[in-house]
Amino acid sequence: MTATPVLAELLGSDGVREVCELRDAHIGFLALHGGLEATTFEIAAAAADAIGASLYAVVQPPDLRWHVPSHRYARTDSRALDAFCDHVQLAVSIHGYGGIRESDNRWTTAVLGGSNRAAAQRLAARLRGALPDYEWIAELDDIPTAYRGLHPSNPVNCTRAGGVQIELPPRVRGNSPVWSDAPRDARGFVAHTSTLVATLAAAVDAIDPGAAV
Repeated sequence: MTATPVLAELLGSDGVREVCELRDAHIGFLALHGGLEATTFEIAAAAADAIGASLYAVVQPPDLRWHVPSHRYARTDSRALDAFCDHVQLAVSIHGYGGIRESDNRWTTAVLGGSNRAAAQRLAARLRGALPDYEWIAELDDIPTAYRGLHPSNPVNCTRAGGVQIELPPRVRGNSPVWSDAPRDARGFVAHTSTLVATLAAAVDAIDPGAAV
């Protein structure tokens, strides 16, 4: 593999699946590291389905562990991604991370980056109300640089109103030993993940993308 164009090479790898569903033009969900960052594709897809939002995702097979940084997802490497960015006004990109390592609440801390700061603050407020066991950080100064998602080439910032990049720790995605005996719904989600999906869908659906800048 060469250094560039990495998205084109990723999409050309065996077993990699690209998903693009252009539905509502106001809102679109992204899952750029599906399969690699566990349950992120499933969360994005479920939230998009709930409100008829658009969806773009790249899903890796279990035997591929290639983390291509979001800003290396060039629109010129994918007609589907380019179409998504042209179609959608506000994007919400779902990512998974291991929490803020220096934090005492590492496993329950989520951060909301991306260029649309008004939308990030609104989503954070709704998520705090619905999932108070987690910390939802939307102040850029409190988010480590690596997780701010502000690069102009990051697809979440390439739609007309920009977007919100949400980094979710394993626990709220249902990927934690604390859920070993927990019941799961038909989609395989634990209760916290189901609440996350429902809250994201409702909160995003209520945002006016033209005003949330």
